[in-house]
Amino acid sequence: MKEYDLVRLIAEKEQYAKHGVHEGMRGWICFEQRTEGHWLVSFEEPGYFDEDPTISVKEEDLEVICDSKTE
Repeated sequence: MKEYDLVRLIAEKEQYAKHGVHEGMRGWICFEQRTEGHWLVSFEEPGYFDEDPTISVKEEDLEVICDSKTE
């Protein structure tokens, strides 16, 4: 995984849900470095959020949908 990859959350956890982020939601990695096994991800769901949440997510809870190199 790397900055600007499009990812999907593949785990439902309370730490994400408290920010309104749930399994199946998509976002993009918005920081170039992983920190202690976590990536900073901005979740964008049109019409769902007033302000897109940017949260730290465990790498194992993410699936790459679109590699930023293929764009």
